[in-house]
Amino acid sequence: MIKRSVNLVVGFFLVICGIIITPLPIPVGLILIVLGLSLLVPALPVLRRWLTLARARFPKLSNKLQSIRHRLPKFARNLIDHTEPQTESAPNHIKPNQHKSKRHKPKGK
Repeated sequence: MIKRSVNLVVGFFLVICGIIITPLPIPVGLILIVLGLSLLVPALPVLRRWLTLARARFPKLSNKLQSIRHRLPKFARNLIDHTEPQTESAPNHIKPNQHKSKRHKPKGK
């Protein structure tokens, strides 16, 4: 419980600092954002689902992340692994354009 709380606080702090620092010419802000997200993904399942759906929606970006994965530090590799979209044949795959609930047509008389 305490570890999760610390990860949440530190993760949000790093993401906010990264967003503030991002306009600088040195890409330190992006590193802070990725580091913060790597702390938040295990603690927040909603964030993990959101990043997974974002990667499923943008397959070119997802493929690029997979191609550079081996060059990244361990925390960034873990983030990529935890948010990997499932393949088409997987049973629990949610396509980005699918809605969870379907409208039912009222029965006519």
